[in-house]
Amino acid sequence: ILLMYVGVFGYLIAAGSRIDLIKLILLIISQFLAIGGTTGLNMVLDADLDAIMMRTRNRVIPSNIISRERASVISGTALLIGLLVSYMISPLYMFVALLGTIIDLLVYTLIMKRKTWLSVVFGGFAGGAPALGGYVAHSGSIDLVGVSLMLIVALWSSPHIWYISAYYLDDYKKANIPTIPVLYGLRATGLASTIMILLIYVIIAILFVSLTPRPWILLITSTLMTIAILNYTLRHYMRPPMDRGELRKTFKFLSPYLAIIFLAFYLDKVFLI
Repeated sequence: ILLMYVGVFGYLIAAGSRIDLIKLILLIISQFLAIGGTTGLNMVLDADLDAIMMRTRNRVIPSNIISRERASVISGTALLIGLLVSYMISPLYMFVALLGTIIDLLVYTLIMKRKTWLSVVFGGFAGGAPALGGYVAHSGSIDLVGVSLMLIVALWSSPHIWYISAYYLDDYKKANIPTIPVLYGLRATGLASTIMILLIYVIIAILFVSLTPRPWILLITSTLMTIAILNYTLRHYMRPPMDRGELRKTFKFLSPYLAIIFLAFYLDKVFLI
């Protein structure tokens, strides 16, 4: 749902008040099917890990509600239809959607996830594909704003996943999934997350300097949100939390953080640009 949200707002940021309702509906359909299909195939590939982890063992494949074969057919069909609908919007939009799928399934899941903590960093670009796709669906081209939207989501996804894996640390250790909390502990998690959040702020600052009129709503909102989230991550770097509830609050806060950033940018587009 959050990936569809940034995809829709990627389109709205590009379009401003010039919204093509038919194209927006096609965008929502394509992203629902492509993201859902890709996620389903991801769960087919990770079914053995999901069966090990308490957090995921009740999903439909490890709990034998749906077989891997049936899940593959359902998910593959959804993905294919989603890509076909994407082509109806534009070949460039379909290319971005396909690229996101390849990064998620091949680069993240098959090649990197079980081998290196960098999987989360590279896999984040799959999460950023819907935002870039939504943008190019209207703009018809890839530019600074579209790439920035993709990078914001990609960078955000790392601390989001790191804090989930910190909260479910025993699960990730049991499944032998190498994330920063598993390999290096909570201090490293706080430090790495701080770096990612600051990089997002740098990207927003670049947008602020580059765009005319200046996106003041985005800058002010991101400044306040960055201060709020750094209050968690820097504290965790200085003194790792012993309470799991503190970790849960952090990754729960990260979801509206991303949503509010995209909403603020859209408001700038409507009212200032």
